[in-house]
Formats: sequence, C-alpha cells, structure tokens
Amino acid sequence: MDNSLVVDAGCPGVTKGSDPAQESNAIRGEKALKIDLMDALDIAQHAAQDAGGILLAMQGTARVHHKDAKDLVTDADLAAQKAICHDIFEAFPDHGFLGEEGSAGMFEAQELNNANSDYRWIVDPLDGTTNYAHGFPQYAVSIALTFQRLPVLGVIYDPVSKEMFWAVEGHGAWLNDRRISVSHQTELSQALVAVGLAPNLSRESYELRSLIHLLMECQAVRRLGSAALNLCYVACGRLDGFWASSLKIWDIAAGVLIVREAGGVVSDLDGQDSHALGGALIAASTRILQNRIGIALENPPDNSPKCA
Repeated sequence: MDNSLVVDAGCPGVTKGSDPAQESNAIRGEKALKIDLMDALDIAQHAAQDAGGILLAMQGTARVHHKDAKDLVTDADLAAQKAICHDIFEAFPDHGFLGEEGSAGMFEAQELNNANSDYRWIVDPLDGTTNYAHGFPQYAVSIALTFQRLPVLGVIYDPVSKEMFWAVEGHGAWLNDRRISVSHQTELSQALVAVGLAPNLSRESYELRSLIHLLMECQAVRRLGSAALNLCYVACGRLDGFWASSLKIWDIAAGVLIVREAGGVVSDLDGQDSHALGGALIAASTRILQNRIGIALENPPDNSPKCA
C-alpha cells in the first residue's frame, strides 16, 4: 500500500507533504516525535500482513493451549508475534515492545526490552483466538505504536477479508485506501452495538445484568469475539457502539486511535476518555450515544423485570 499517496487524499487540516511528527510535536511540546510516522506505518502494515499470512497458513493445524478454562492461546499466536517482533526490531531496535504472548515460550504478557523508551509497540498477534481455534473467521492482528504512552499509530489487519484498518494521529482513519468515518448515530433504539465479555463469568456477574439492560434498549446486540475488529467496525460505521467489560491494552491500543480518528468517542464507563486503554470501555459513533449506552448498562429499562 502506497501510504504517501493515501495520506494526501483529502484529509481536512493536512497539507500535502505535511509531517505527522511535527503535528504531534506541537501537541506534546518539549518531548517531540523523532521518527517518520509514515515509515513506521509502512513497517507496521507489512508486519501485520506477515503475521496474518502465518495465521492463515496455520489455521486448523496450530496446537491449542489453555491459559485457563476459557482463555486460549495457540502456536499461531506465538509464531505471529515472533514475526511481528522481528519486523519491528529490525526497523526500530531501540523501541519498547509489549506483546500479549510475552517472550518466546511464555504466556504472560511482559515488556520484552527497552522499557524506558518513549516509543512502545503494543501488539496482539491474534485478537479473537477462540474464534480462530474454532475456525470462525472473525479475528485480526493488532499493532499500535505509542509515544509517551499515547497511541500515535494503529494498524488492525483481518487476514481473512484482507481488510487493513489504520490510523496515524491527525490524519484520519482508513480502510485500505478509503477514508472511513463513524455512523453518527445518536439514538440507542436504532443502534447496533457489539459487546465483549470476560472469558469467565459467574451467574451473579454484573456484566450479565448490564447485557440484559442493553439488549432491551438498543436495536440489536452482537458478540463477535474480537475487540480489535469491533472497534474497527465502529470506526467504519458497521457498528454504532461497542461495550466491553474486561480488556487489556493490547486488545484496544490500535483500535482506540482508529475510532477517534474516524470521528468517534472512546471512554471508560465514567466517561473519561483518557482512561480508555484497558479494563472496561464504551466506544460509540457520538458522545450522545456513548452516554446513552452507559446509562443503559447501569439502569434497567422501563417496564422490564429487574435482574436479581
């Protein structure tokens, strides 16, 4: 993909040949980006495609391991992360790296090196592992670059559909070579909302009560099994909202930037945008819809039985 052509294609507020690093410098002041984000984007997209190719090649043959009863990891997760690590460190050996699968042969996430770098790549090599293990074609590779802990670049690649969602801070959100935007829906009763629930729920879980409240209020609910793709679908208008109760930073670092660059909002359950990089979050096409989803999650709808 020729990003030098794409970025100039009608982005409001971006002049031809403008430097994303300079724009971020103005926002962050003394600490300035010292890399070309377009070059970094190219590296990230190629890494995502390399990882996606591995996932497709290993589909149906990768061994499945259990982190716990309902939380899976496969050999494909590990192989894909190794490939991403190689591509990233070959280009940026002094950057930090945080991958869901940790170092080779380990299942706990840990920062692999360069922990003090201002730059950190945050990677989920296979978001939607349970779907992948069952042959359900709803999974993706997620790669984000953060600068001083804030996402400045995000790439999410669906190897099945060949859809590459991406965003660079200040340059909008894109699906392959097409700029995308959110639906601008404000009415919860007309909204299609995805949900993401923790792998291990109890019958008394607040998530289940909240889910019932949401089901009663919105037009329809979907549970697709990939937080990264849910965020992309909000960004391109396929979904109007997304609520998840238990997420890690690698699930959403790229997707949060893509939604925001597409004109959407992402916040925690208290409406704080700056805290939406882990735990529970709401992503929506508009602030009004985000608020209405939050209210619906907390309150039973009128004329419906309350959950015990």
